[in-house]
Amino acid sequence: MTSKKVTILSALAVTATLAATSYQNQVGFISKAPKQIAVVDAAGKDVVFRDAEGNSVLTVTAPEASMWAPANQEASLVDFSELTTPGTYRAFVGDDSIGHPINISDNALEGVTKASLKFFYFQRSSMELTEEYAGKYARAMGHPDTAVLYHESTGKEDLTATFNGSKGWYDAGDYGKYVVNSGITTYTLLQLYQHNKAYFDTLNLNIPESKNDVPDILDEIRWNIEWMLTMQDDDGGVFHKLTTKQFAGMVLPEKATSKRFAIGKSITATWDFVGVTALAADIYKRFDAEFAEKCAKAAGAARWWATLHPYDYFTQPKDVGTGSYTDGSAVDERMWGAAELYRISGLPEVLEDLHKFKLINNRRKLQGWQTVYALAAFTMATNPQVFDQEDVDSAKILIFTLADSYIKELNNGFGLAIGNEDFYWGSNSVVANKGMVLIHAYILSDDKKYLDAAQGILDYLLGRNPLDLSYLTGWGVNQVMNPHHRPSEGDTVVAPVPGMLVGGPNSTADDCAKKFIDADAPAKSFYDNSCSYATNEVAINWNAPFAYLAGSLQAIYATGKKYEVGGEKPETFTVDAIPGKKPGVKTFVAGDRLVFKDNAVRLERTLKDGTKSYFDLRGKVIR
Repeated sequence: MTSKKVTILSALAVTATLAATSYQNQVGFISKAPKQIAVVDAAGKDVVFRDAEGNSVLTVTAPEASMWAPANQEASLVDFSELTTPGTYRAFVGDDSIGHPINISDNALEGVTKASLKFFYFQRSSMELTEEYAGKYARAMGHPDTAVLYHESTGKEDLTATFNGSKGWYDAGDYGKYVVNSGITTYTLLQLYQHNKAYFDTLNLNIPESKNDVPDILDEIRWNIEWMLTMQDDDGGVFHKLTTKQFAGMVLPEKATSKRFAIGKSITATWDFVGVTALAADIYKRFDAEFAEKCAKAAGAARWWATLHPYDYFTQPKDVGTGSYTDGSAVDERMWGAAELYRISGLPEVLEDLHKFKLINNRRKLQGWQTVYALAAFTMATNPQVFDQEDVDSAKILIFTLADSYIKELNNGFGLAIGNEDFYWGSNSVVANKGMVLIHAYILSDDKKYLDAAQGILDYLLGRNPLDLSYLTGWGVNQVMNPHHRPSEGDTVVAPVPGMLVGGPNSTADDCAKKFIDADAPAKSFYDNSCSYATNEVAINWNAPFAYLAGSLQAIYATGKKYEVGGEKPETFTVDAIPGKKPGVKTFVAGDRLVFKDNAVRLERTLKDGTKSYFDLRGKVIR
């Protein structure tokens, strides 16, 4: 995209923002869902809603205005949920129309659900995107990744050897593929399907696999899982990432031709891999039993490696400048991976992995790639038929503690469960993940206040914000146009690839958006320019919770049903807790168990007289 085009489009967005007197979801409202707009300078006045013919169909008196701190702005939250007839409407104060057209339909969110999922097709590595499926965004295949080198950080002796690391999704605006970020992304999308099977079993995304008998969402997810499986080494451990040594320029993927490497091997990537492949085994067994078994065995092997290498954290090599996704603790990844693996295996050894730690108060944190306690909680809370009551209760406490804290934030003029502290890098992902927590709270309680709050979160992302912007490319009256996204920058199409959620306002931006930071209004600290990776980049782990949020709302209202907690236990897979004997490693016998003792993993053996002996993992007696 040219700089001239950026300037013109940014100016148009600013003009629209200054002219707006109402902030609203610019895409549409589901007929039976709550409907709210934030109106400025209307307290005590009648807001009249008129249909396409100009007929007044509803009048609502705007309540007293109140401040929403992140915008440093007062507004009146006008509720017009009584309006349920599908159609297009406008809101008026006196003779003046305010805001944008209001679209109401039974499937108002189906379009953005499809678009946010189709984004992952546009992010595919190792595939040509043809016009049949990509339209004007068709492009040549980028990064076949059939001969990926090993970086010295992998510990491999032969650095001239290669492996097939094809498929997968480009992580963000760059062309790297990262297991850690793929972990939470893939899990979130798998949960979207798991919780809304009836809806997604028939949703067509127009992707190359659309004509088979597998739901499109699962075909798309599988493209990435198959890449993740290639990242597992022979010993069960998982390579941390597959990238070039430095980021490529702002070019199309086929023009980014530097050598690609598997870089590092890490405990966090490995436990994330366990969580994803275990859940995948359960979900895909209905469609491909062989693939499901492959995922289950991969999860078991990864868990074994992780048990033997508890401190193998990733360290960014000095000659590598791509995303690091470093993390100094794997407690949360271990809990999540163990929860998923226990759910499909029932192995007591895996339950011990989970019970090594507890979901205590200071672990009640919103999910993100670096902190995944909530993912373990989601799994335990929704599977009371698998986990004991203490586990289920602790998981519910985590979820409801978070969800109720968001409900307490709603009393403001924009009606949003979003605070000043949420506006850092990827704030829109933070917001969307809040929506995911709220929907889980609704699933667990059937209390509609959580579902309604989640709707407000989505409304914010689609325009009910002080910039009057839809943060989803391709959707909305005033939509972001210049994301930090190499394919969109490198092609000749004016509009960016549709369906991408940009990072959003960032009050700590350190790039070209720094001059737009508003210390008094962090929700306005945003710059719609491709130069701003800090506010306007896209990423798979940002799109996934948006898809979960929009897709769940659409599915729940379309089907009239929510996910039923409990039920029968999942089918049990045979997962080896301890693989067969390896060279130089002592064979384990019944009664043996792994323990952490003297700052290392040891084998504890209980003898016939009840005494215990300890061995290192090569069979040497410790005492």
